[in-house]
Amino acid sequence: MTRRIATVLLCSSMLASAQKRTLAVESFDYSAVMTYVQAMFGNHLPVGQGIQAMMVKRIAQAGKFTVVERRKIENIMKEQDFGASGRVARPTAAKIGKIRAADMILMGDVVIFGRDDQVKRGAGGISIGGVGVAGGGGKADYKAVVAMNYRIVDSETGEIAQTGEARGESKRTSKGGGLALLAGGVRIGGASDVTSSNFAETIIGEAVMDCVDKLADQVNQQSAGIGAKEIEISANVATVSGSTVYITAGTNSGVKVGDSFGISRLGKQIKDPATGEVLDQESNLIGSIVISQVREKVAIGTYSGATPPQAGDRAEKK
Repeated sequence: MTRRIATVLLCSSMLASAQKRTLAVESFDYSAVMTYVQAMFGNHLPVGQGIQAMMVKRIAQAGKFTVVERRKIENIMKEQDFGASGRVARPTAAKIGKIRAADMILMGDVVIFGRDDQVKRGAGGISIGGVGVAGGGGKADYKAVVAMNYRIVDSETGEIAQTGEARGESKRTSKGGGLALLAGGVRIGGASDVTSSNFAETIIGEAVMDCVDKLADQVNQQSAGIGAKEIEISANVATVSGSTVYITAGTNSGVKVGDSFGISRLGKQIKDPATGEVLDQESNLIGSIVISQVREKVAIGTYSGATPPQAGDRAEKK
């Protein structure tokens, strides 16, 4: 009984996993705010790539999507090529052609990236418009605002499946003046990477984190509304042993235990009389199989139907 329960739980886990959409996250476009970024940091900070890295981490941790690597895909391909070179022990070598395709792509834009400080200057206080305060007394209310939008696009059709936007803010108050560019003892200009700890400690860094958290929450919540992608699988019957049928598709084609395939007997080809091109082929459904075992390139199922199957018959997932 315990073994049966374990098997049911395993199958349920496999089915749940199969429902996930595969998502690739692109670098966020921040061309609309690039001038503000350069003015604020004094250099070119790769904001888009930093936001991409944070989104990948948060979406992958939630487990609503299967997230695939795209930013450094060249490194994966190099490892596969190295594995095929003959210099790597065969059991441990990465196999060529095993990179999983993304059926959904998340694209985003940074539309607001700035400061909205209000400074009441005391004696010797100096206001630097929109960027900060250098020295002096008085009181300053520092506020950073970041806004982003995103869209999830079907990689096959280009259709937009979901959209969303979020706004992140961070506020601080300083009495007695000081440097508005300082946040927790770290000057904004000292940050060199959006994912670094010194950036996270700045007021603009806190606003970015707030916005990314809200955006990732939206993406994860909308995963249920996107739904599972139906995978079309067509294979041939490889061999038959009694009621056991082997078909020429396995895990590499997305076949899983419990899948049902219709078995059809192929007939006459329909050709274009002018060109000889095969336009279609007669196909008669003779029975079906339910998959009980799956290997990399082969799946095994139990056949039911009035006409016995044979090698060469077509198997199509229902």
